[in-house]
Amino acid sequence: MPTEDFHKRDTKPVGNIPEQYEKLPEPPIPEKIGPYTIERLIDKGGMSYLYLSQDPATHIPLVIKVLSPRFVKNREVTERFLNEAKIIGLADHPNIVKLFGSGEWEGGLFIAMEYIEGISLRKWLDQSVPSLKKGVELILEIAYALVHLHTHHVIHRDLKPENIIVTQDNHIKVIDFGIAQVLNDRAIDSMNKRFIGTPIFISPEQRDDPQKVSYPSDIYSLGIVAYEILLGKISQGNIYLNLMPKGVRGILSKALSKNPQDRYHDVVDFIGDLSLYLHSQEIEKDKRQDKVAKLLEDLTKSKV
Repeated sequence: MPTEDFHKRDTKPVGNIPEQYEKLPEPPIPEKIGPYTIERLIDKGGMSYLYLSQDPATHIPLVIKVLSPRFVKNREVTERFLNEAKIIGLADHPNIVKLFGSGEWEGGLFIAMEYIEGISLRKWLDQSVPSLKKGVELILEIAYALVHLHTHHVIHRDLKPENIIVTQDNHIKVIDFGIAQVLNDRAIDSMNKRFIGTPIFISPEQRDDPQKVSYPSDIYSLGIVAYEILLGKISQGNIYLNLMPKGVRGILSKALSKNPQDRYHDVVDFIGDLSLYLHSQEIEKDKRQDKVAKLLEDLTKSKV
């Protein structure tokens, strides 16, 4: 049985990783990583470093993600890292981070991705109160990204506010494919047998058996994220659908069904229902309860 604080745990790493994995030392700044000249360190995560660079040909800003040298000999971690590059490379969608290159360098492995100016959805919700209309539009953008991934047989498996960027012009970019998988990809089955993911956002079937994930598993995660966007804050796992606008309660209830057979089987159907709501009289009724959020949104825009 899970403990009471189970939902508060963060994404677990895979492989034989030291307990102090989050305490990476400050690395020296390399002059180049592969073909990319490095400008500065942006951030350091649990198992990787992020550097700022530019595309040599176009001078477009890039993020170079480098696997920490501590893990370059860890087979499972390196397979995950390479798998992330492969999956990002499959995607070509405005709401998904873009891959520019990947490979080996003298320090190990790297992934070159587009640099996104914005903040995580988690931080954005701490700072903003989206109007009902804007909240629904953001949810639809996340859903469009999932449609694209699912069309390429990719399950994200860790959709959460930390892995969604709200850009400076208030659009969505889905990032972090570290535990994503191509459906029926047996090459990484050994890693999928253990529990990984963020408990509050993952479906019951993923929690019980990580090998049972499929498209409805991502839809469950989308339902949690959608709830938090419409709530205007992080829920900490406390879901009360009666707090939602009446017109979306049925949609969220179906997305959050514990039994995957009762859930949306295809995110296209979720998009269809939510789009109908966005252009319906129902949202106009719900928006009457939404005047304060709309005023705050307009004030925020006026300060930009």
